[in-house]
Amino acid sequence: MQTFILQKGFGYKLFMLLAFSIFSSVMYQGYIIKGGIYTFLFFASTALIAFQIASIFYVIFVKRSVEITIDEKYISWRFIDNKKSYKLQSVKRDQIKDVRTEINYLTGNIYSTFSITFVLKNEDSQEEENEVVLTDGLFYDFGLKKAEELCRFLLDNDLGHYQDIKFAKLTRALDIDISKEQKFTKKDNNYYFVGVISKNKKEFLSLRLQIESLYKDYKKVGKNAANEYFLESDTIKDSHIYLRSNAIGLMVEFHNVKRKEELKTLKEMGKRQKIGF
Repeated sequence: MQTFILQKGFGYKLFMLLAFSIFSSVMYQGYIIKGGIYTFLFFASTALIAFQIASIFYVIFVKRSVEITIDEKYISWRFIDNKKSYKLQSVKRDQIKDVRTEINYLTGNIYSTFSITFVLKNEDSQEEENEVVLTDGLFYDFGLKKAEELCRFLLDNDLGHYQDIKFAKLTRALDIDISKEQKFTKKDNNYYFVGVISKNKKEFLSLRLQIESLYKDYKKVGKNAANEYFLESDTIKDSHIYLRSNAIGLMVEFHNVKRKEELKTLKEMGKRQKIGF
């Protein structure tokens, strides 16, 4: 079991209160002079101001935490407000089809929510997927550091994206200290893995650019997202390169790739300020 104390987020709440107050004052002028749409916008912004004030006072007096327990059969969690449990949920592990973690930014980088979605199996394939969501909500915030800790806790218990679970198992098998920045490799039959533990946010882009530059025969893009990049070969059957980042680090998976080029971390490159090859 692990307990996570949620952040109260006074900084962004005060920022949003100031922003809504400025917007409301502008809409008030339009409400007095012209009315119409300005009337609606003025009352809407007033309601948002009231919501922010209420949320500030609520979190001042209420400390919220979440206890997450994982055993062989279940993952369960409960929210606790001032030592009083008010919400308990559990999911059978054998019913979990997929686990998705996501940070949604609602207002630029100021206001965000973290959520874990457990996609459950359906006996009838024609039915819509059943989902159970664990999220910090609007009043509180896990914060990036605790969100990463929670993701690592899930991966330690083999819950998450299949590629991330593979990486977590690899670090345990090789006894990798994930608190230290490093690069390691592992060969397993037709697979070759390059793992990178790094706190540099540009590491993913660096590895992706190296792969694009060094493996020009791999041009079929299967996945191209902020944290994963999947390439297949036009000429070699059943061969791919898969780069993905997660809460632990980054892993490049080579499958049936004959030519292995060295991938360098930003630390190995030295004090280069620009990424380019």
